Order: sequence, then C-alpha cells, then structure tokens
Amino acid sequence: MHLIDLLGVNNVNEGKYTVVKGEDIQGPVDTSEEALSFAYGRHGIAPFLVKKSERNETVLYFPRALR
Repeated sequence: MHLIDLLGVNNVNEGKYTVVKGEDIQGPVDTSEEALSFAYGRHGIAPFLVKKSERNETVLYFPRALR
C-alpha cells in the first residue's frame, strides 16, 4: 500500500492512523489510542506499526548512544 492509498481521495484520511503488521493493513481510525487498542486486540504483544497518514512526514533521527 502506498501513501496515496492511505491518504484517500482528496486526502480525507490525512491525520488519521493506520495499523500495519506485515501485509495486514487496517484503518484508518481517528486517534492513536484507537489504533493501539485495535492493534493490541488483534495482534497481542507481537510487533506492529501504528502509522499516522501525513502528506509531509516529520523525519525523526535517533542517534546511537555514544560510549
């Protein structure tokens, strides 16, 4: 699935959240709390991704700890 598909027609889903686990993509829902509740109910504690649909994504950098 591509960003354009997540955003929907006329970007109606921008700012909403989608749950991704492998090929299983569910959503959109309005809040991250709804997405997490759905994801834990469906996938338990297995790894999954909650993704906010944005046209312009914020890039976050997490540097490795220096020793």
